[in-house]
Amino acid sequence: MLGDLIIEEKSKTLGVRVLPDGKIEQSSQGSGKMWGVEFNSVETFVNTFRPDGTLWFEGQLIATTKDGDAVMVKGSGIGWPTGPGWSSAGRGALYFQTQSQKFAKANKTVGVFEYESDAQGNANVKIWEWK
Repeated sequence: MLGDLIIEEKSKTLGVRVLPDGKIEQSSQGSGKMWGVEFNSVETFVNTFRPDGTLWFEGQLIATTKDGDAVMVKGSGIGWPTGPGWSSAGRGALYFQTQSQKFAKANKTVGVFEYESDAQGNANVKIWEWK
């Protein structure tokens, strides 16, 4: 069952490169709110194209707050093209890890997310707690 919306983020693709095995690595920078606290993030995801035109992706991000708290997020999901360039949408699951006392509940949280991105590399992400 979906719980509360715990993260909303806007991000921008900084770079894309083709790896030797044909996968695509994508790095982004973002900002948003995590459990009501503003954060900045850096993230990297590796995309694998599947025969049906969808993408399987895995990656991680680090979210940091102005108070110095940091939360590591790892996840994976499935995406699909929605238009030209990197325009896409997707869904998946995320797992959190932190040493921050303020965000200690993150260590027991599984998130489910949805994202949409446009041809200019702008993305919007929403993450809900999976209860």
